[in-house]
Amino acid sequence: MRPQARKQLFNLVRILICVAALAFVIRGVTWYDRVPLRDGSPPIVGVVSEISETIRVDLPDGGVREIAHENAVPDATGEPVIAYGLKSTWRNAHKLLLLLAVLIHFPVVLPQAWRFRLLLGAQGIAVGYWECLKLSLAGNFLNFAAPLGSNAGDVFKAYFVSLHTEEHKTEAVATVILDRIIGLGSLLFVVAIITTLSPSGGPLAELRPYMLTMLAIGIVCAVAYLSPVLRRHIVPMSWVRRLPMFEQLRRLDRAAHVLAGRKGLVVVAILLTVFLQALAMAAYCTVALAIGLDVGRHNWAECFAYFYTGTVVQALPGPPQGLGTVELAYRYFFSTLGSPSQIVCMALAIRVVVLICALPGLLVTITGSYRPAEASLIEEGVVLDPERVA
Repeated sequence: MRPQARKQLFNLVRILICVAALAFVIRGVTWYDRVPLRDGSPPIVGVVSEISETIRVDLPDGGVREIAHENAVPDATGEPVIAYGLKSTWRNAHKLLLLLAVLIHFPVVLPQAWRFRLLLGAQGIAVGYWECLKLSLAGNFLNFAAPLGSNAGDVFKAYFVSLHTEEHKTEAVATVILDRIIGLGSLLFVVAIITTLSPSGGPLAELRPYMLTMLAIGIVCAVAYLSPVLRRHIVPMSWVRRLPMFEQLRRLDRAAHVLAGRKGLVVVAILLTVFLQALAMAAYCTVALAIGLDVGRHNWAECFAYFYTGTVVQALPGPPQGLGTVELAYRYFFSTLGSPSQIVCMALAIRVVVLICALPGLLVTITGSYRPAEASLIEEGVVLDPERVA
C-alpha cells in the first residue's frame, strides 16, 4: 500500500472512531428536562421552571405540570432526580463562571513557553522567552484547529524554531519532540498516582491497572534507552547505521541524552508541566460547576482526576483532539454528577474555552511574527549585511 493510501486509510479509521464515539455519547441527550416519577409511570418531559414546594414543569405543548416532591424519584440525598436537557442546561449555566474558566486557562501557555525555552537552552539554542511564547501560541492554535490531527502545531514549532539556529536545527526539532514527551509523561505519571490513591470500587479504580501498566512500560523503555549497557546489547548498531538519515537520528539521540544529563532542568520542566496542567484542570472544574454538575469541595479531587484522565484519552492516538473519545470518557466518569445533556454541554464548553484561549495563536500565525527577523527578510528578498545581522 502506498504511503498516501495508508495515510488516507488511517484518517478514515480516525473519523469512524470519532463518529462511533459521538453516536454513543449523544444517547440519552435530550432537549427537554425529564423528571422520573416514583410510581414507575413515564417521566414528565418539559422545562423545569421552578423548584419550591412542588416541581413546576412547563410542558412542550404549552401546559404546566406541578409535581409533588414525594412523587418524584429521590437521589441519595433525598432531593428529586431531574435529568436536565440541553435547553435548561445552557439557560441555567453560570456565565460569569464560564468567563472565569477562560481567565484561569489563559495563563497555561506562559509556563509552557518557559519550559520550551529551558529545553532549547539545554541544546545550546538561545531563543528569547517572547519568541518561545509566540511559537507556543501558534502551535497551540494549530494543534486545536488542525482538522485531522493534533500534531500540526508541533510540526509548525519544529520547523520555525529550527530557523533560529544554523548549527543545531536537528536539535531544535528534537526539543519539540522532547517537550511533548515530558508533557505526556508528566500527565501519565500524575494520573497513575491519582488512580493508585483512588478508593476501590470507584470509576478510577478500574483504570488503575491500565495506567500503572502504561507507566511501567514508559519507565522500562526510558531506562533501557538511557542505559549504555542495555543499548549495546539491544540495539543492532550495524543495522541502525544502514538507516536513511542516520546522522540526523544520531543527533536526535544525542539531544535526548544531553537533556537526560540535565536532571535539575528536567525536574523544573516537569514541575512547570504539572503546574500548567493543574491550571487547565481548575478551568475544567470551573466549567463543570458553571454547567451545573455536582462539583464542589467534597469531590474536587475526584473531578480533577476525571479531567486528568480525559486529557490522557485526548493525547492517545485516535480522532483529532480526542473528539468523541473524550466525551465518551466524560460520560463514564461524570455519570453520577450530572445528566447526559449536562455532561455533553460541559465537554463542548471546555472545547470552547480552550479554543478562545488559543485564538491569540491565530493572530500570531496570520501576522507571521513567529519567524525570526532574519528569516522574514530573506523570504521577502532583502539582502542582509552580515555585519548588520551580527
